[in-house]
Amino acid sequence: MSLTLMNAQTAIGSIGRLWASAPVTIGGLALTGMEVPHLIRDGGTQQVAVHRLPGGNRIIDAVGNDPDRLELSGTFVGPTAIERAWMLKQMRIAGQPVAFSGAGLSLLVRIVQYSYDYTHKGIVIPYRLVLEQPPQVASTAGVASDLSALVGDDAGSALSAVTGALDDVSTIAGNITGQLGTVMAQVTPIADMTGAGGVFAGVQDQLGMVGGLSGAGVNLASAPDSAASVLSGLEASGAGLTTAIGLSGANLESITPANAASLSTLTQNAQLHTASVTSGALVNRAYANTLSATSGTQDGPLVTP
Repeated sequence: MSLTLMNAQTAIGSIGRLWASAPVTIGGLALTGMEVPHLIRDGGTQQVAVHRLPGGNRIIDAVGNDPDRLELSGTFVGPTAIERAWMLKQMRIAGQPVAFSGAGLSLLVRIVQYSYDYTHKGIVIPYRLVLEQPPQVASTAGVASDLSALVGDDAGSALSAVTGALDDVSTIAGNITGQLGTVMAQVTPIADMTGAGGVFAGVQDQLGMVGGLSGAGVNLASAPDSAASVLSGLEASGAGLTTAIGLSGANLESITPANAASLSTLTQNAQLHTASVTSGALVNRAYANTLSATSGTQDGPLVTP
């Protein structure tokens, strides 16, 4: 594309507004400046069933809302552009629900498509994202729907904390070899907590389900089935986080930082312990809010550090 006068003026204006751009967050990645998508396409379809009657009359029944996938495109720039592009790639590979916030939206989504272009030796990297939205139901105004939104926000924040900690742990584990295996064998192995069948995998699944139900704007007070699912998901998440707090806490007490391997293992357990405690507080609040929205009662917190 030729550099016309209008293009030059647009570029100059964009640079002047670079740091005033409203941020967009995807999982643990905050997009600012030129990284903020210059296009976010949202929409959907209202599915209808048309019954044709004699004489030309028709009865139209609304079947339900079918939201389109969110489409985003933007550009990573600077010396860390490729590292930030890889962060989104890892989120896509993981396939876990991630919190998305931007353009007036706050949703728990999945990255279904992601691509980027490595240009200018990695200093300028345009990217494209396609995000699957959760089911959407028209919300009823009032305290109950406000609480439902807060439950979704808490679930998304807890999921982001857990996912971010697991990403950090996997990076550290991949960079340390040798004596690490010996140290890990002396405490509860990280793999037993973070693997496909580990306690954190179950927590991630349950928090993703909770966020998908409550974060979509469902009025929990008028949707008893959804409320029951949210409560059971939060209870399962709370049980998993309680287990994780106990395991990581026991590991911290049993590890003596005598070398690089033991220090690495200590660091990993500290990250998991902190994420579990933080997420536990969010789960406790989400559980209390869900009970409040459904006039339920609670004996005590789900997660106690």
